[in-house]
Amino acid sequence: MVAAQVSSGQMQAGVWLSSDSARASGHGLICWVRSGLITLGNWVETGKQDFFGIGVTALGPRKKIVRALSELRKGSYRAVEVHGDAHASGEVGSRGSHGAEMQVEASKIIAEDTSKLTANKLITDYFPGSLPIKKKTCVISREQRGAEKSQPGYVHKQGVKKNTKKGKLKDIPSWCSIPGTPFRVDAFKYLRGDCSHWFLTHFHMDHYQGLTRSFCHGKLYCSLITAKLVNLKIGIPWDSLHVLPLNQKICIDGVDVTCLDANHCPGSIIILFEPPNGKAVLHTGDFRFSEKMVAMPVLQMSSIHTLILDTTYCNAQYDFPKQEAVIQFVIEAIQAEAFNPKTLFLIGSYTIGKERLFLEVARVLHKKVYVNMAKFRLLECLGFPEEDMRWITLNEQESHIHVVPMWTLASFKRLKHISSQYAGRFTLIVAFSPTGWTCGKGKKKSPGRRCQQGTIIRYEVPYSEHCSFTELREFVKFVSPEKIIP
Repeated sequence: MVAAQVSSGQMQAGVWLSSDSARASGHGLICWVRSGLITLGNWVETGKQDFFGIGVTALGPRKKIVRALSELRKGSYRAVEVHGDAHASGEVGSRGSHGAEMQVEASKIIAEDTSKLTANKLITDYFPGSLPIKKKTCVISREQRGAEKSQPGYVHKQGVKKNTKKGKLKDIPSWCSIPGTPFRVDAFKYLRGDCSHWFLTHFHMDHYQGLTRSFCHGKLYCSLITAKLVNLKIGIPWDSLHVLPLNQKICIDGVDVTCLDANHCPGSIIILFEPPNGKAVLHTGDFRFSEKMVAMPVLQMSSIHTLILDTTYCNAQYDFPKQEAVIQFVIEAIQAEAFNPKTLFLIGSYTIGKERLFLEVARVLHKKVYVNMAKFRLLECLGFPEEDMRWITLNEQESHIHVVPMWTLASFKRLKHISSQYAGRFTLIVAFSPTGWTCGKGKKKSPGRRCQQGTIIRYEVPYSEHCSFTELREFVKFVSPEKIIP
């Protein structure tokens, strides 16, 4: 198809072009018509996707463009035929202007059709930071590289040139700073002396990254469970940690602060900041919206000015089921696969996270779940009641249900390695990979999918501790903020 000849600068996969880009692509079409690459038949029918790529979706506009371009092509050929004839110079100019008119007409049609797209914006259109950005690469010559190295302040590090003389600090992202306050949230990669109040929403690496036992930049605030984990895993002493109570307003440096359960991993919190200027800021950290949040008085009564929102799954394709539905699917799948007494069930988990899934499986099936000693010590920090902890065992011979790191279930190749380690004891491996990323483009909304290779069965289950796309919309509607920072 002709689209193969379009440069990467003219088409962007999966993203509608702007009107300016569409016009530029339209001019490219004109060039293809002049060269004879485009005809009415091959563009209206086989070239649908190429039209779609420049934002022209309706059949009528496509036909108009092809007709206009065909006229332009005829005009170009006639101009070539009479070129060199002195008596026909006026005719050439006339037809050249006619071709220009056709070019303008084609551009207008493209612009009109693409302008209709702006009327159907998704929530993701308001959160540009939630979409992945393709890395741009370039190739430079040895001479260019040598010239760069000769410049003062040049440092070669993974192909990046950096001026180290100024020692410029990284800019702090907007979602880490709380407007109207001197506070920072989950900003330990940006530690500096201009802030003395640091908040940690939960104990996941992407949020505490940069935090070490030598932390000396002021006070560190977090929930009780997170404080226990920070002390255990990072080694920060207790006298440097300030525990925030749940559902209780406290005053920190003139700012009212209230923490709520984020329904993410154990110890995760949503933080409401109410500064003296009256413009309340709600920082969700990572969270999953639930009906319980609607009933929280502090959210019902507060007027939120700025919402700093977890937009992990801010895309309509990530509309996965409720946690309860996915848990029930896993329970029923285990029951269905348990016909073979030599079946080993594996449930994926993060360092902390997914506990609700395997504890509910154990409780409903009345089966103990095996974890290793490192995982057990973490579970002891999470404050689970004794009635839940009684389903946990450190003896792997006592259980056919094992909790394992999520990464070990990522492929059948890794599962085959696990299977070989249990060759004498188990003849069938059934693994559950619980993450919202299993729900995506082209996949039907369901509580799980089953794949099998030989004696290994792998279930992809969209069990997530982040909001689905629908839940994000519901939460934003419920909070009704004046401003959103993704």
